[in-house]
Formats: sequence, structure tokens, C-alpha cells
Amino acid sequence: MLLQAKQLTISVKAKTLLKVESLEINEGDRVGLVGKNGTGKTTLLHTLSGDLEPEQGEIFTYATVSLLPQLKEQIGHLSGGEITQNYIQAVFSKQNGVLLADEPTTHLDQKHIEWLEKLLAKWQGAFIVASHDRAFLDTVCTKIWEISNETVHEYTGNYEAYRIQKQQAIQQQKEAYENYQLKKQQLER
Repeated sequence: MLLQAKQLTISVKAKTLLKVESLEINEGDRVGLVGKNGTGKTTLLHTLSGDLEPEQGEIFTYATVSLLPQLKEQIGHLSGGEITQNYIQAVFSKQNGVLLADEPTTHLDQKHIEWLEKLLAKWQGAFIVASHDRAFLDTVCTKIWEISNETVHEYTGNYEAYRIQKQQAIQQQKEAYENYQLKKQQLER
């Protein structure tokens, strides 16, 4: 185990974003972090990195944690893609235990996205990548954490596997609700 969070509550401006009983990052984990905008993906990464304090709970780190932020400082006259590449190279030169990457493909062209995919394939420890790039998540991830309803739901497989599992769960909920409605109507009759 490289990192563990227990009884975590994360709030911003008196609004609870996340309540999580337990999260674990183990060596070799390749996690994609997904969820709608505003659900707390960036805040979770900053909390796990130690940059932000959770409202409640504890985070135990058993390895070095590196954060590749979404918002990067402007460096001279470099383009957004060049700045992103510089940040990636700096983080990868350390080869730390846990990499937390927030939208790492921002400003990268396809050639550099493939370059990043190759770097991640060689990463020694574990990583969590928050990204809206589904193809990228399909390539680099073996697990998906979805933030919804103020908690983190874990799915095995890449983004496509997550999408299929999610659709199956929605279908099962729909069928269960329809069965409930039929039983209710029968009882009412």
C-alpha cells in the first residue's frame, strides 16, 4: 500500500464535496478519476497530495506523492503544451511512488499524448489521473474511480469497461424500480 485515506470528508465553502470511508492506492494501481465538473476531482487530488487539509479524516502516505497540477504557471514565452511537457518531465525525473495528475493531456497534441502514455506505462509506483480524455483513460488505466453523489465509486478495468459496468448498473436499477412499481400496483389492486 502506498497511500490510504480513512473517514475522509472534503468540503469547500461549507459545501460537502466528498465523504469517503476508505480509499487505497497500492503499488501498480493505474487509476482514472472521472466525474462531472465541480464534483471534487481536483480537490481530492490536492487533498491526497497534502496541499489541502480534509475537513475530517486521515491520509496515510507510505511513499512519496507528486502532484501534476491542472493549472500551471506561465514560463516565459512557452506555449501551453510546452509548459505541460516541462511539468511532466520534472515529475517523471523523480519517479516518485504515487503520481497524482490533474488533466495531464491539456494543451498536448496527439504525438505528446502518446509520449505521455509511454511514460505512464513505465511509471514505477501507482498513479491517479483525472481526465476527460476517454481514449487516454482507456490506454493508461486499469481502474476507474468515479465521483458521484458525494462519494467515490470504484470500477475495475479501463474507461470502456467502466462505461459498460455503469450502463449495466443503471439498467439493473431501472429494472428493479419497474419491478417495485409492478408489485406496488398489484398490492394496491
